[in-house]
Amino acid sequence: MNAFAHAEIHASTHAARTAELTAEAAAWRLARGAATPTTPAPPALPVRAALPVLAALRNRLGEALVSAGIRLMRPAHSGVHRPA
Repeated sequence: MNAFAHAEIHASTHAARTAELTAEAAAWRLARGAATPTTPAPPALPVRAALPVLAALRNRLGEALVSAGIRLMRPAHSGVHRPA
């Protein structure tokens, strides 16, 4: 493999990862915008009833952050690609 081919593969891999992260950020913004309340909020749950919900949300957020961190730490040219 010559240097040009390697540079081209490297650039296309980075472009693909950038596109993936951009799409993920756009989806996050869209979901966050959709979550903005347009009607009055329902009455607040008692604190004890809200604890399991908060724990589940915290776990999902933690899993998403770990997943994103692993993707970002993986070298672009490692040869390991996620299936489309």
